[in-house]
Amino acid sequence: MESILELADRLKRQARDDVMAFWLRYGIDEEYGGYWTSLARDGTRYGDGAKWIVVQMRTVYSMALAYQFFGERVFLDQAAQGAAFFRQHFRDRKNGGWFFCVSRDGSQVLDSSKQPYGTSFVSYGLAEYARLSGDGDALQDAIATHDLIMDKCWDRIWGGLPNKFTDDWQPVDPLKRVDTHMHTMEGVSALYHATGDSRYLERLNLLANTILGRMGESGCYDTEHSVTHELFHTDWTEAVERTKGYSNFGHVTEAGWFISKLAAYTGDPRQWRLAKGLVDWAIRYGIDPERGGLYDLGNSHGEVTGPTKTWWNQAELLGALAFLYRVTGEEPYLGLLREHVDYIEREFLDREYGEWYPQLNADGSIVQGGEGPRDQKGSPWKSPYHVLQGLYHAYHDLRRAAGAEAVAEPKSWADYCL
Repeated sequence: MESILELADRLKRQARDDVMAFWLRYGIDEEYGGYWTSLARDGTRYGDGAKWIVVQMRTVYSMALAYQFFGERVFLDQAAQGAAFFRQHFRDRKNGGWFFCVSRDGSQVLDSSKQPYGTSFVSYGLAEYARLSGDGDALQDAIATHDLIMDKCWDRIWGGLPNKFTDDWQPVDPLKRVDTHMHTMEGVSALYHATGDSRYLERLNLLANTILGRMGESGCYDTEHSVTHELFHTDWTEAVERTKGYSNFGHVTEAGWFISKLAAYTGDPRQWRLAKGLVDWAIRYGIDPERGGLYDLGNSHGEVTGPTKTWWNQAELLGALAFLYRVTGEEPYLGLLREHVDYIEREFLDREYGEWYPQLNADGSIVQGGEGPRDQKGSPWKSPYHVLQGLYHAYHDLRRAAGAEAVAEPKSWADYCL
């Protein structure tokens, strides 16, 4: 059987040769800077090249992460040029913060709204880039961005982050999304890693406890069924008219992974118990027992209601399984991780052109319908971020589990960061 270290090396090879090679070859906008949004299966560019905050800053983060992973200067250089384009063209110099979408060359603002979901990646990408490059101005932008979001957007009565605001910070969509709070944790994690400032650890706990707050009172957690839900009104009552009460298995896994990392670092027993339980819930109900892979949607009882499988769900499960194996030493997590890697390489990885397919049916065929080519590798939501993040963390946690990488004592956030 393949050793743990051999499995880790397999993940690293995929990350470099199949994933990031694709983005270096096709994803860079050499003419204007930043990154191209819409890429077909073979890397062909399509669309008008409009640039979205989510793709641009997820890709800055990904290039910085790739530099850490492979040690190749080209990735830090690409993070630098992406960060420079973003900081020049997305900045709202009148009202503060960052626009949601601009034209390819950055000369026109196409969507001036302020959305905490998208803005979370500004702190994430800029803080990671700044920590590696020493760019102090980028770090100050990362810090100021998170402070601004908490000042302008945090609900001081009920807690949490509403979904959308106008360019001058007037609320227009009060619904609260579980994923906004998870992605905000990522940005805060990067700020804590870059600065060591304990206020960011406090903020991580605030966000984690919001996700684990009782649904209908203070957060996203269904205490009856031990699972997070997706979308909520201002007072944390569920927006069932939008979600039908379903949970996304990928979000459940992601919440469990992120919060279990925080709890393992701090020693918080409640966070650990609930977070590990979230991953276990997704494993129990969300994995396809015949072909493998994590389904998209299920109800509170664990019945699969969305039998498609999306790329990012698979990446979240990679990271979660590797981390829980590292911390608990429980062999079922490692066994399932081996099976999951095999599944990804068999069905999601495009061995001809590289990168992962976006979404598959239960039988492994590509989901049809919707906008753009359905085998697309880049879109306003798809960038290297999820895939590289899952591969990177799984690689390092497997090596830590095998004793090939030391885990610092006393604990260092570098060994637990998101």
